[in-house]
Amino acid sequence: MNKHTVAKKWGLSPLTVQQLVLLAVLMALSLVIGKFSFYLTPTIKVSFVFIASSLIGRFYGPIWTMIIMVLLDFVNVTFFVAHGAWSPIMAVGVVISGLIYGGLFYQRDDKKRLHWAKVLVAVLLITFLVNFIINTFALMVLYSPHHSWAVFETMLGTRLPKQIIFFPIQLVLTYVVLNNRIVTMISQQFFPKNSVKAQPVTE
Repeated sequence: MNKHTVAKKWGLSPLTVQQLVLLAVLMALSLVIGKFSFYLTPTIKVSFVFIASSLIGRFYGPIWTMIIMVLLDFVNVTFFVAHGAWSPIMAVGVVISGLIYGGLFYQRDDKKRLHWAKVLVAVLLITFLVNFIINTFALMVLYSPHHSWAVFETMLGTRLPKQIIFFPIQLVLTYVVLNNRIVTMISQQFFPKNSVKAQPVTE
């Protein structure tokens, strides 16, 4: 297996001008959606940024998606959050989310619908591994004056209802968006099977 094949498998092939433009649009979409996020409590956030993240994962694979999501997280926290300070601790969840979205949603066959089982596994991991466990732990480390299992357990209890309620919403929206006919058409136009013939951007 040569380097090009490995890079293509992991979605790390050089991007064409058209693919970079699409990526910029999706990044802008993510930032715009993020502006409409809101907090139910200081530690419970409702956001639909996962729609843009899922699309980036669908088109660009795990490595690109991980890199882009970390970059977006940094830009969003630094420039759009009042008194925001980017934290590497919170970025751990972002890195894992990017790998999950790209690893499970990336498809090189444009004509195949994304199987519901992949969407289910991805949303389960994002909801309960990343959002519920990893992000809760990060919030405790960052904002709680006391770091103990009791504090962590209490925070988990307050955040669990939101995860349970939001899980089916994210599951349905993700499946519908990724299997939308327009998304398939975009994939066929910007990521043709003969992409090895496309001219990547090289400087």
